Amino acid sequence: MAKFRCPDCKEKFELNIEEYDEGDYVNCPECNLELVVEMFEGKAKLKIAKDKDIDEEDEAGSFDEFYEE
Repeated sequence: MAKFRCPDCKEKFELNIEEYDEGDYVNCPECNLELVVEMFEGKAKLKIAKDKDIDEEDEAGSFDEFYEE
């Protein structure tokens, strides 16, 4: 189990990261914010899912990354 913190409501929650692949979406159990699973150097991290209607140029660097604790 890996521990994460929601970037919006700051709720701490656990995920069995072995059940997820890179690119899978998860929702915060408290506020329902949509997050996407990414792997970095063997560790899972969650990023706020991008709005598919927004250009990537507009979105570049404007979201925070949240790493496994």
